[in-house]
Amino acid sequence: MGTESVVLHSASVTRAEAGEPDRRDAILDAAMKEFAEQGFAGARTKAIARKADVNIALMYYHYQSKEKLYAAVLERVFVEWARRLSQALQDHATATEKLVAYVEAYFDFVAEAPERPRLVQQEMMQLGCSEMERLNRLAKTHVRPTYRALLDVLRQGHRSGEFREVSPDFAHSIGAIIVTYFTSSTFVEAVTGHNPLTPHRIAQRRKSVLDTILASVLDRGAGRIRTRKEKHA
Repeated sequence: MGTESVVLHSASVTRAEAGEPDRRDAILDAAMKEFAEQGFAGARTKAIARKADVNIALMYYHYQSKEKLYAAVLERVFVEWARRLSQALQDHATATEKLVAYVEAYFDFVAEAPERPRLVQQEMMQLGCSEMERLNRLAKTHVRPTYRALLDVLRQGHRSGEFREVSPDFAHSIGAIIVTYFTSSTFVEAVTGHNPLTPHRIAQRRKSVLDTILASVLDRGAGRIRTRKEKHA
């Protein structure tokens, strides 16, 4: 990864500016959009500073380099994702309530900033040693505990009779059905001829996602659908 250098003067960043947390949030928000749109190599720190409406010296005061800023953006995405989804699983009693809350929290997290999954997908596509090391650390620290908590909810639902038994990889299917709509929004628009990211269509998609996931897991007492292989066994 290349590095953009900048000459800093301590006088260019005041103590008041350095201590404002909303400035840091603005920098991270702008950086997430720039990295998601341009990739790491194409992203420009001057563009990030301009979008965040901050002095570029202030940005480097907090993050020192383009690489550290990128790492901070990724870290924040994973931390916030884990916090919100874990909270959703803890706030309800029944397995169905927990699953609904989880899906809604996941969907809303992505819908409010579609750059989040795009950024993560870009990171996964790079597959360099440093990127894999970073992703593995983020996954172990933030994703794995949430994944295990979701599996516990699916098992709880099966024990209580709310859910049919599903494979553990159903947890990955939940993420895929939520994320793909947003990461493929340009293609969806090309196919359908309309903008899939308007508030109305996002609300429709939210309901559709929840209906689909619940239809897949809830035990309606009608028995599960047999696969073609099972029918001919």
